[in-house]
Amino acid sequence: MLNRLKLVRWCWRLWLAFGMLPACNEADSCKSAPACNQQGKCTASDAGKCIVGSPHDCNSSELCRLHGRCSFVQGACTAANDADCKGSQDCQKQQTCEAYRGGCVDLAKSVHAECVNRCETDGLCVMSGGKCAALSRLHCAGTMDAKPEPTSPCATQGRCNAESGRCTATESEDCARSMACKDEARCAAKDGVCVATAQDCAKSSACSSSGKCDASNGTCVATSSAECRKSARCKLEGACSPKDGACIAATSGDCQQSSVCAQAKHCQAQAGVCVGSGPNATSASGGPPDKVRSTTVGGLFQ
Repeated sequence: MLNRLKLVRWCWRLWLAFGMLPACNEADSCKSAPACNQQGKCTASDAGKCIVGSPHDCNSSELCRLHGRCSFVQGACTAANDADCKGSQDCQKQQTCEAYRGGCVDLAKSVHAECVNRCETDGLCVMSGGKCAALSRLHCAGTMDAKPEPTSPCATQGRCNAESGRCTATESEDCARSMACKDEARCAAKDGVCVATAQDCAKSSACSSSGKCDASNGTCVATSSAECRKSARCKLEGACSPKDGACIAATSGDCQQSSVCAQAKHCQAQAGVCVGSGPNATSASGGPPDKVRSTTVGGLFQ
């Protein structure tokens, strides 16, 4: 309104001085120009150019009707809130009904710059309610295809469905196809995550390699001496006795049966692993007692 009053006063002064009303003619020409209807450039500036000069200019433009850019902000028409977007034609036809950085987007198909670091691994890809959130399978799987992206929460943890802003595991079929099932026998969906059952643990590589053949709190654990002794780690590293859910080298007798101690004259259990005695004694298994690895005895003794 202020710009309009200034324009009228300027026109009046020019008319008194020269008998001309060029600025008024420019104002009329701005309103009748295609850019007014299309882009909201309906107001003549002091320099005589057609610009977006008021909220009315935006509200009456195609930018508002088609694309939801109905708010007048710093001299431009922009989508300032979801209400702007929801009244647009794009929202009805393309589901771009949420405002983001001055435009209208479909959050379910978007990735926001603020969330890019958490999008790939956690599926938290868009800002919603002031925090990064997962709103669709696209966010959780990295694609709308049946086969998820390898590093997505869907592929690694079976968390393929978006619920309450997070990726969750709701289908055991998704868990069964995940790396969590392959590596840790967590193949069944329960309470939004993939968990291990006793049946899955018994037939898993965790059982054959590490003696973790039973399930506890959704993970595979070692509870049986018999299962530990049948495991690959017992034969290789002497991890033949169960303790706190893992197979460890509990006694020197465990170590004497292992491949890693076959060339050692003195090899005994210390802190759950087999250790060779001598001036430069080291762990024969080369690491913590709950790690599956290839082992050698070369260099253990000087």
